[in-house]
Parts: sequence; C-alpha cells; structure tokens
Amino acid sequence: MADEPPHNDEIGNDEIGYAERAQNALLSMVRDIITLAAQEGLPGKHHFYISFATRMPAVQLSAELRATHPEDMTIVLQNQFDDLQVATDEFSVNLKFNGTSEHIVVPFSAITKFYDPSVAFGLMFETIALTPDEAGETSEDALKEDALKEETFGEVISLDNFRK
Repeated sequence: MADEPPHNDEIGNDEIGYAERAQNALLSMVRDIITLAAQEGLPGKHHFYISFATRMPAVQLSAELRATHPEDMTIVLQNQFDDLQVATDEFSVNLKFNGTSEHIVVPFSAITKFYDPSVAFGLMFETIALTPDEAGETSEDALKEDALKEETFGEVISLDNFRK
C-alpha cells in the first residue's frame, strides 16, 4: 500500500507547535477584522459576536458585569458601540448594558468565539487553563472548592486495590 496516513500511535510530539501557530494566525485575523471595524466602521451588514473568558488576566469589566458573567460573556459589535480601540494584544470598546455605558477591555488571548452571522463565518479558540490564583481566586477559596468537591463525590479509590 502506498503512503497511508500514520496511525495515532505513530504520531509524534508536535515540536513545531502547529495548533498554537494556527490559533495565533486566526487571532491575528480577528485582530485585523476588528481593526478594520475600528478604523472604517462595519461594512455592509457585517456585525460580530465575540465571546471571551471573563476570568482571563487583563480582562476589564465592571463589578456588575463580572458578577453577571463570572465565566464567559458574549458581546455584539453591531449598532450601539463606540470608542473601539485595538492594540497588539487587546481591544477595548464602550457598550451599553441596560442603558448604562460600560468600558470593556478584552485581550485577544481571552477570545473563545468569533462569529459574523451576516456571512455565517465563525471561529472557536482554546483558552489557556488558569490556576486559581491567576483566575482571581485566593488559595483559600481554591482549597474550599476542592474540599467541597471531595465532600460531594466522596473519596477516590484506586481500582488497583481490588486487582490480584
């Protein structure tokens, strides 16, 4: 047989980092698209749904928005936004929520989804898992959460104890 694709057990470590490189390239494209919107406005019927992890470092939200969206949030850049600014690593925008203007700063690394429904174009991104301290929890909070999980699910027992 000629040139069959390798089986999973034959695939080596990705020392080149293809997945990370692809994600960085796609995030760069999202940055370019948001930059275009900041400079020239949204062309035609284009508008963007941008979802992001609110617990990522450098995400800036008001206390009210963070309380309402403790894990993730989706914003829409369509009609009612202003002061859209784009930097190398983040963008910021003013949006209205229940009649109140809110300033939001989103690092590109926090974006989990980008979708333009006018052309049915979307991208999904992986975010880096955070330690409790990076996510804004104290070590004490993390310990309480671990204790609650252990209490809820009981003790973990290895199956090796039952093997001969």
